[in-house]
Order: sequence, then C-alpha cells, then structure tokens
Amino acid sequence: MSSKKRGASQEVPVLQGYDVSTLGSTKKKVQDMHVRRLAVYRYRCCHCKRTFRNGSSPADQTKRLEVFSILLETLGLSYRSAALTLSGLKVAISHMTIWRNVQEENIRRKKRTQWQSVRVVGLDGAYVSGWGATQPVLVAVDLGTGDPIAVGYVNEYDPLAVQRWLTPLIQRYGISVIVTDDLFSYRVVTDKLQLRHQVCQFHVRRWVGRSLHDLAATLPKDWLWVLEEV
Repeated sequence: MSSKKRGASQEVPVLQGYDVSTLGSTKKKVQDMHVRRLAVYRYRCCHCKRTFRNGSSPADQTKRLEVFSILLETLGLSYRSAALTLSGLKVAISHMTIWRNVQEENIRRKKRTQWQSVRVVGLDGAYVSGWGATQPVLVAVDLGTGDPIAVGYVNEYDPLAVQRWLTPLIQRYGISVIVTDDLFSYRVVTDKLQLRHQVCQFHVRRWVGRSLHDLAATLPKDWLWVLEEV
C-alpha cells in the first residue's frame, strides 16, 4: 500500500521487498521528449540506516531518451543529424552525448554476449540510407533467444566480405548452423566455412506458393486437387 508525503497529494512509490522509510522527494530537471521534470524520492533503510534515492539516474537524460538517440544512430543518422532531429522535439543534447550513449551501449552489448554460446544464427541483409549514400548492413541474430549478436556494414552479395565478417563470430560463439534467404552468396560461405545451412521457412513457403500459382493456370482441372493438397 502506497504511503503519502505529508502536505502533498501525490503518492510515494513503495519499494516492494525492502524495509525502508520515506524521507521525502524533490524535482529534477531532465532531458526527455515528453517530460521535463521527474520526482526523485529519498529513502532510509530501517536496518542499516543508509539513505538512497529512487526514481531517476544521476544523468540529466532519461533512459528513454538514451535509447531513442541510439536508435537514431542505428537507423543511419550521423551524430550531428541525430542531435538536430532531437532538437525538433525540444530536446537539447549534443552530438557527443549521443556518441557516448552509442559507445556505452556497445560495451554493454559485448559484455552480455561475451561468453554465450550460439549454435544457430539467422543472417539477413538490409540497405539503409545514411552518410550521403545507401549503406549495406548485415545483421546476425541468435535464433534461440531472438537477440541480435552483431551488426556490420557488409554487402551480403559479396561472399568474401560475408566470410571475413562471419569467421570471428563463429570462433567467438561456436556457430554451427546459419539460417538465411536463398541468396547464392550464403551457400558459398557455408561451403567455405563448413557450416550447416538452412533456408528460412518464409522463403520456402513463398517459392512453393508461387509455383502452385503458376501451375494452377496450366494444369488440367482434374489435377487441381493435387495443388490443394500441397
């Protein structure tokens, strides 16, 4: 059950599982797309008597803004362009702050995946606009968890480039199977690296669907039941 600060109408959040008393709250200015101030609550542990606060990080930017700035850079915007975009949302952070956000996220991501074993990986290419041109991007996803493990500026149509990018990932994660679309370059890479290869079910179903559609226009009516069964 939430307690209330004396003389105030807002409810003070209760920390579940902690034996603490509330000392009060204050307002802190933050950088965010939707809010400008956050309530910061101070508590005292009833056992050790130490105090701590809850409700905001020491940084001026909120976690939501930090993630959004990283997303802008991931989508291909330069750091200055991302800062300019955020200024249109009335958020004033520098391009160097966005750069630090990206670097810190890269460090956290490497720590999360440093010792994990990934046996089956999905690979897919994309092409994003940024830095004055269209950039080829290759994404590797752990199909066991759905988490991305690597993103690189790699052209999936170039087997040698894909092989160079994939080799250290195989050594780090112990990858033995990759799942891709039907692009020829992936077959070349799997043969070179002695990996097992599977074409994703989406592309297989698309092939079958197209074939059945073409056959429906040419087969005699007596044979159409075969297409329905397939």
